[in-house]
Amino acid sequence: MYYSGTALAKSVAVATTFTSTFIILPPFAAAHLNNDTVLTKGMHSDEVKTIQSILKATGEYPLTKTNGYFGSNTEKAVEQFQKNNDLNVDGVVGTQTKAALIEYINKNMDLLSRGSKGNEVAYLQQMLKAVGFNDLPVDGYFGEKTENAVRTLQKVKEINIDGIVGPETWGSIEKLLRNPQPLPKPVKAAPVKTENVQQPEKIQSKSAQAPKAKQTRVIRKSETVAAVKEFYANSTAYTARCNGCSGTTATGINLLQNPNAKVIAVDPSVIPLGTKLYVEGYGYAVAGDTGGAIKGRKIDVFFNDNSSALQWGRRTVKVKILE
Repeated sequence: MYYSGTALAKSVAVATTFTSTFIILPPFAAAHLNNDTVLTKGMHSDEVKTIQSILKATGEYPLTKTNGYFGSNTEKAVEQFQKNNDLNVDGVVGTQTKAALIEYINKNMDLLSRGSKGNEVAYLQQMLKAVGFNDLPVDGYFGEKTENAVRTLQKVKEINIDGIVGPETWGSIEKLLRNPQPLPKPVKAAPVKTENVQQPEKIQSKSAQAPKAKQTRVIRKSETVAAVKEFYANSTAYTARCNGCSGTTATGINLLQNPNAKVIAVDPSVIPLGTKLYVEGYGYAVAGDTGGAIKGRKIDVFFNDNSSALQWGRRTVKVKILE
């Protein structure tokens, strides 16, 4: 993306602290967090290493590397985490502390859906196995079986059945961990209709695109525009007012000359450039920019000032694709 600067660096750091640390967690972190083992000072195991990795993501673990040894620094980090989460401060990782650590992971996890890969998916699969989907493979790939299990869980918990694992689905998994209940075997979901999304044209040079930016229609609050598609996305925020910023988006919109513009950076393979959107908490906007870190169902919303961008931070929002 064209913008840079201190404000952006801070917002990106906040947005990626957890996900960048999560990749070093053992693949079976969920199993470590869901057993009855109480972890105390002096122990050495993979379970301790899992706890250290999560504490490191919170910023409470001071060591550069996680070594699996429950020493004084780990004890202090546990106590700080317990204090921050209104738990009994004893430096011991028991049932309540593990539950709080699970909640921390889930709140900071990216949205997961069909096609997702990696340790985050392996963690989800372990969690699903822990609540009753015993036949689910733990292979780190969000395929048909994982999606069917997610849809079955969503149906049982009477939440939106979309096969996407976001905050509401993670919350339902947490409730099942605390209060187990029998779950039906996953049933194959009906084929999901896929829309033929026209791929955006090759982005021209900024100077060639500039005239088109002036013709971009602004959607006024008084207009009623129908949504053709809705989904949840991970969002961050940025500003064009920083050292070295050109102030011009990938589609030629000059944000310095149009400080009140509602512009969103998107992955064009998911949301074609030029698409009109409505973003929960942000309003009507246009998909007018791209970015190297904006992949899949992730968006970056534009603000004219640094304080507003930092205040937005990182959040999961509903995105409506408009006609």
